[in-house]
Amino acid sequence: MNLHSNLRYPFFKYIIEEFSGTFYEDDLTSLNRLLILYHNRYSFTVRRNDVGEFIASYEQGISRPDWLHWWFGRAKRDRIRQVKRRTAFTLRHNREIFEHLLSRADYGSEKAIYETLTSISKWVQTLSSEAVGDKFLDLEGWRTELASLVQQIPRPEAATKRTARTRASESFQEQFTDGDDTERLLKFNRLKRLLLAERWIVPIGDTDTYRYCKQSKGGRLYIAALYYVLMEKGYIKMTTDAPQIAASFNSWLVHDFEQSSFVKAFQAEELSQFDGRDGNARTKYLTEVRLLLRDF
Repeated sequence: MNLHSNLRYPFFKYIIEEFSGTFYEDDLTSLNRLLILYHNRYSFTVRRNDVGEFIASYEQGISRPDWLHWWFGRAKRDRIRQVKRRTAFTLRHNREIFEHLLSRADYGSEKAIYETLTSISKWVQTLSSEAVGDKFLDLEGWRTELASLVQQIPRPEAATKRTARTRASESFQEQFTDGDDTERLLKFNRLKRLLLAERWIVPIGDTDTYRYCKQSKGGRLYIAALYYVLMEKGYIKMTTDAPQIAASFNSWLVHDFEQSSFVKAFQAEELSQFDGRDGNARTKYLTEVRLLLRDF
């Protein structure tokens, strides 16, 4: 599916596919249903475009009891409910993936869909049955299907572009103090797994880049505190070149901060304020990051 701003998805075709259960064959068709509804709403509504409002409404709708497909055989009904349960779970627990998708100008493109499914697949791989807590959600089957689905979709970008992005992320990896490239890469990957587990970041496709999730007030300070603690504990080399530090984060982290203010967060006088004193507003960021890295 490749949506265009001047193309409206046919209403009767949508109704037929909804009643036939076609939208719930797998994670790809379920994602396409979300995009179709968003595209028609975005293109034709007279109200303001509020991504958060749309996602909340969509989650409520797909989480309701399903009476529409009662006449299907049990196997197909169970399949539809399983796919809907997966989509609802992702909307509820990792809505940042959908927020990022719908904020893109090319949200309906093959590239955007591929990268979104890849992000969901990587996230699902990190989940445990205990964390999911839904005994009706087949986590192992979901992992397997997503991995297979991502492999089947043609990759929209050439391998050379992916290689370029991988090389770009090395500028951060090289800051680790470990002896060789292999050890530094292992340490960098371990850091990313920690940040993924704590929902600081979500992957963007297979590009080796990640969306930073702490975009609200204080978001820059969390990154600055992360850098400070890594440096404090001797995990990375000390440097006072703020633009270089910011560039090393930008090589693998996507965020919405103004570049000048992002660079400022790593200036020596700014980092020196992470002194851990009582009453210091930055102490809470320092404390959270130290807890995050306690087993690093």
